Amino acid sequence: MAPLVRSRFVRIVVSWLGATAAGTAAIVAVMVLLANTLSDVPKAWSAHTEKPILLSKVATRSVVYNVNGEEMALLFAAEDREEVSLDRVPQLLRDAVLTIEDRDFYQHKGVNLRSGARALFTDLGAGGSAQGGSTITQQLIKNLVTGSQQTLDRKVREAILAVRLEKQMSKDEILERYLNVVYLGHGSYGVQAASETYFNKNVSDIGWPEAALLASLIRNPVGYSPISSPELSRERRALVARLLFENHKIDAAQRQAILDAPLPERLFKRGSTTADAQLVGGNYFSERVKQDLLALPALGSSPEARYDTVFNGGLRVYTTYDPGAQAAAETAVRSVPDTKGKFFTGLAAVDPATGAVRAMVGGPDFATSKYNYVTQGWRQPGSSFKTFVLLAALEAGYVPSDTIAGTSPCRFPNASEKLGYSQIENSGGSGGKVGDLVSQTQSSSNCAYMRLGQTVGLEQAAAMAAKLGITTISDTDGREIPMTEEIPLTLPIGSQEVHPVAMAAAYAAIANGGIYHAPYYIEKVETADGRLLYQHTDPGVYAFSPQTARLATQVLAKNVTGGTGRNAALKKQPAAGKTGTTSKNVDAWFVGFTPYLATAVWIGSPDDQETVKIRGVDMMGGNYPAKVWGAFNEAFHQGREVLQFEKPEPTRKGKFIRYTNKYDRGAPATTVPKKPTTPSRTTGASGSSGKTTTTVKGSTKTTTKSPATTTKRSGG
Repeated sequence: MAPLVRSRFVRIVVSWLGATAAGTAAIVAVMVLLANTLSDVPKAWSAHTEKPILLSKVATRSVVYNVNGEEMALLFAAEDREEVSLDRVPQLLRDAVLTIEDRDFYQHKGVNLRSGARALFTDLGAGGSAQGGSTITQQLIKNLVTGSQQTLDRKVREAILAVRLEKQMSKDEILERYLNVVYLGHGSYGVQAASETYFNKNVSDIGWPEAALLASLIRNPVGYSPISSPELSRERRALVARLLFENHKIDAAQRQAILDAPLPERLFKRGSTTADAQLVGGNYFSERVKQDLLALPALGSSPEARYDTVFNGGLRVYTTYDPGAQAAAETAVRSVPDTKGKFFTGLAAVDPATGAVRAMVGGPDFATSKYNYVTQGWRQPGSSFKTFVLLAALEAGYVPSDTIAGTSPCRFPNASEKLGYSQIENSGGSGGKVGDLVSQTQSSSNCAYMRLGQTVGLEQAAAMAAKLGITTISDTDGREIPMTEEIPLTLPIGSQEVHPVAMAAAYAAIANGGIYHAPYYIEKVETADGRLLYQHTDPGVYAFSPQTARLATQVLAKNVTGGTGRNAALKKQPAAGKTGTTSKNVDAWFVGFTPYLATAVWIGSPDDQETVKIRGVDMMGGNYPAKVWGAFNEAFHQGREVLQFEKPEPTRKGKFIRYTNKYDRGAPATTVPKKPTTPSRTTGASGSSGKTTTTVKGSTKTTTKSPATTTKRSGG
């Protein structure tokens, strides 16, 4: 027997016998009779066992949701698929699929005599496979078990396994699995993904024209594509309509509606591949969610396992992302004039009560640059870091009415006498004056805060920052080192580098009464059937007392109403915050909070080199960063109840804080108050009790080799 004839003969016999009552046994008998003549089938009957058939796992996309329960991103690998239950697939689509692919589905036992015979006569007459004879059960076996190799061995094994699968699963279960597996073109697997791709609808919402089109694609999704082959697509859809009419599934009017319906002219893709699985508005945020998912131990014990779970596991990921806050953030950021890439703007907004990140603008355009300056960028915070010195001082017992010299210039010894001293000046060359901590914060006096840092102790200031999540800094070689390992002399004025989102979370602790929550993006992760895999929990870290929080708020609120942060003031809602500007105006900040939200806004040179200017004016934290902060928060707080900050408890009268060294003798001498002790219950993320044995070394940014060298820094 010639190979071609032999192959067709066995296929016909197998198809015919599969529909008889003898079913599987008959197939095996035929296989035995043909074993001596058919070299490609001797292993086929080895699959005939009573072991359950294990269908391969169906790769299913994961869906990411915002705080409103709305889809914001899709995560998938090679196959874009969302599984749906059969009850979500309308009957009209089921009818269309069964009519064109397997009209006897609910009558046969896995293989179909009539369809096999029909395929035989078509094959013999046409000399090719113009009409398939495989049942839906066989197609499912091909997709999930045997593969699609064009061999007799595979076809026979497919028929055997189809019969067995019908004993293992119900008809509805098989149909449901099939409708979720079948490929329908343009990267869409399953009827839900296809419905979204072609019609931008859930499959449950489609009508007869859409159902007929989807059914028409099964046999050849590429050849019958309405996008690339519209004429062939119309012909195939018309065939489905005719068969539906002839089988009394639709009436004449419905058939005509199918024929008259326009074909889709474009695709609707709500997700993409793993390299870019985000949507407009949540790009940087979604990317960060993806990164965090791939690092979650609850999703797998290895990177490979987590990857498979995230991109093929059909997860339901619920995030902290607030689309309203995000829209307000993007609008506010767009108010900054475009300088063609000379500088970028970043924004992070954090819920003080939980640490949930509500909005994030990580850079200029995720499509062109996926680098996130908010979560990945190391930037000098400038004077916005003075807040940590203020917190350390207040926690140590100092009060806002205490006074300190802000006269400029001021000099401080380096760690080694061989290096002499470092000289600091106030912003803009201001001479400065003696004033209380409120006024020195309002003017962002560099010399006042350098002296305060020395008095309180740089170790205490560094420990405070560490308790607020700023546990590492970037050194001169770009290495991340512990905050308390090498404390720069200029720490009080922000010479070390931090992430903007870390600054927002740190300031959020002030609004939260001294309780710090690390910033996070994922609330919970569930399987498609609702089984909980991960739930975010964070009881918070006690960083400083509620009284310290209230006193710091009082100082920072006055900075907004009458200091460098005036451009951040809101119409109704009280606000508090601090500006920051680095040397040569390379970075400019405003970091602040309301009872509802803590926000960091950064504007800076991407290469950390060029002075940032807008319309010929040097960038300062008090201009555009404060304006962006104010615009964003004004929009965010619209319609919300106005909440007042808690007032601090009464404090002692202010005293003069005296600091001198052999290089800095410009501060007036007066009575020095007894230095308060640090509260014993302060603990934080760093594990520090407020004490450290670390030696203060010379500044990584401003240490000089000559006693006459001057270091200039902007404060506001």
